[in-house]
Amino acid sequence: MYRCELRTLLLACLAQPTGRVEDDTAAAVAQRLAQAEIDAWDEPNFARAYAALRRGFPKAAEYVFEKLAASKGPDSVKGVATFLARVKTLEAGTDPGRAASREADKKAVELLEKRGITRALRAHLGQLVETALGPTPPLAAMPGPDPARKDKLIALKLAFDEWATGARTVITKRSYLIRLGLASRRAPKADDSEDNG
Repeated sequence: MYRCELRTLLLACLAQPTGRVEDDTAAAVAQRLAQAEIDAWDEPNFARAYAALRRGFPKAAEYVFEKLAASKGPDSVKGVATFLARVKTLEAGTDPGRAASREADKKAVELLEKRGITRALRAHLGQLVETALGPTPPLAAMPGPDPARKDKLIALKLAFDEWATGARTVITKRSYLIRLGLASRRAPKADDSEDNG
């Protein structure tokens, strides 16, 4: 009798919807994808760009890669954003401290173009950075707890407690109670482990 009643109560609790909403949004998925693409891009391409600039334009290499290295996760997004901003500054010649090297800086950017870091690629990376750093819309509000589900869970718990109490009074063999989940195995005593060792 208990078993049928418990099964009925359990199935009623499992069938009741929990009222959860989807905890992921399209914007959150887009952010993760953008971050993953940036994360995969920065390490090999930072190395290639640094090697190319260091050989032909060492001052530009120092400027672009000062305190900048490939990273993982959100730090990779910040690193690529910094890289793009510095390359853009070299291309535009807007840094007043580099007025004397404007022509060399433009040639450094041309070299990066030849090495595959094109204007189109930089624009694509810029869009990825905006997506990865951009705000996401708030999630839909979680509905409050369902009183009917709570009542069913309480009924299930009370029925289980009644069944467990009855089982413990009838079944006295510890191994059977362990199989039923109504008792747990005892930890070995320290003296026993020392004797066995």
